[in-house]
Amino acid sequence: MKPDAKGNIKAIVVEDELKIGTYIKHKIEYLDPSVTVAALAENGKQALNLIEEHQPQVVFTDISMPVMDGLELSRIIKNTYPGMIVVIISGYSDFSYAQKAIKYGIFNYILKPLEDEKLLDVLFDIKKSLAYTNAKQERQVLYSDAYMFQYTQGVQYAIFSVCIGNLFYDIEDPVLTEYYREILQEIPWRKLLEEVCGDGQNWYLADEQVVNQKIVGIQVRADGEEETGNLAKRLMSLLELRTSLAIHICLSEQFVPYEDVWNLTKRLRHLMQQKLVIGESQILIAEKEKDDDQGILDIVKMKLSSYIKNYFLHTDLKNFTDEIQIVLRYMIQNRATQENIEKVSLYVLKLLELSSQDCEAAFQEDIQIRQQQCIGMAATEEELMDNLMGCFQKIGRYVEELYEKKIETRVLEYVDSNFLTLEGLEQVADVFGYNYTYLSRLFKKMSGVSLNKYITEKKITLSKQMLHEHPDMVLEEVCELCGYNDCRYFSRVFKAQTGCTPSEYRVMK
Repeated sequence: MKPDAKGNIKAIVVEDELKIGTYIKHKIEYLDPSVTVAALAENGKQALNLIEEHQPQVVFTDISMPVMDGLELSRIIKNTYPGMIVVIISGYSDFSYAQKAIKYGIFNYILKPLEDEKLLDVLFDIKKSLAYTNAKQERQVLYSDAYMFQYTQGVQYAIFSVCIGNLFYDIEDPVLTEYYREILQEIPWRKLLEEVCGDGQNWYLADEQVVNQKIVGIQVRADGEEETGNLAKRLMSLLELRTSLAIHICLSEQFVPYEDVWNLTKRLRHLMQQKLVIGESQILIAEKEKDDDQGILDIVKMKLSSYIKNYFLHTDLKNFTDEIQIVLRYMIQNRATQENIEKVSLYVLKLLELSSQDCEAAFQEDIQIRQQQCIGMAATEEELMDNLMGCFQKIGRYVEELYEKKIETRVLEYVDSNFLTLEGLEQVADVFGYNYTYLSRLFKKMSGVSLNKYITEKKITLSKQMLHEHPDMVLEEVCELCGYNDCRYFSRVFKAQTGCTPSEYRVMK
């Protein structure tokens, strides 16, 4: 299950109604061009054949289908292709279906009709998950001196997911990787874990796919008095002496046997992704954390959709940046997670793409990388705000430039079509509803001359053409057809532009 030759994410859609399946395919590819739907299947049995043929990374499936339903398909995929992501897209909101979906390891459960924002969020989460899955970095494991794998009765594990700073997912990002590598080099992990555990307690430290995330496993006796929370607090205290960055530790209150270590590790990794707050050290306990609250994200997206899209259309850069700043401040004050801030940043880019602006894909890709780096390296709330505002201001300026180019084209087309009847810049400003000073500056920037001079040059060029092509036409007619009411004034302007009078010009030709 690898990306295609272009690095796209490969998916299939399973839906018994072909029209709906085609609609889902187009919506997925439209919202995220990095996802390619390689095939459509009408039931689970057909889907299994297509999965074997195409080896997709993601399967989007309905539940209610003939031959083999979506839940049975999900169960088989989990057992046969454990790394494959399955997303249920269904009209059933029955909790029993959701329970079974969780049991079968479903990545997400989306209700029909499909909402763009919800699907965008799921696609974003899929890409983050695949960034881990596709990582090629060889991970190192550090063991205590006496460590050995224990299957013996009474030996269990306390597991901790640790993140120094903020999450990031692209292991090939040189900026984030180098930034955190320099910081992590200063932490003597062996000495630190020996202090946490004390004598006689074995442990291991495993690298995650990115340099600033680790998994710590500590062997404990099931009948021991040590609590995972106390171990986490000691670990936090020692790390705080080694770095000024925020430290995030996720754990379970329960000790687990060796065979459950991997499942708990995945659970804690997911908790970290869902709950990390930038600039704030945290100890997150799996049993005490509530489900992710969509409230803040929904409020912010509603505000963005109703205001910022309008700012894009009118290129009101100050209002755009002011509104973004209000949104970010609101999120930070309400302890929005890193994940939600990432989703909002991505949503602004999506609004840019959907706002009928001819923005280049390269610009969007560059801004998305910059946003990820700004979020990934922000050590405090204020630093996060400042860094992201720099990105959003760049977006605003880019849209302003795009819009100016559109204005230039429209204004020039209008002037070229109406120069014979135009009397001045005020008339053009009234037609387009722009500020006189702004339009004057813009017109000179795009044409190199003032509007009056541009119109004069157009009129004189036309008069020269008419004098050349119609030698028998009287001068008064030429004057009138070229937009002048006073023949003497026309002659003075003509001479100023050409160095000779209209009559002299006609003889010269």
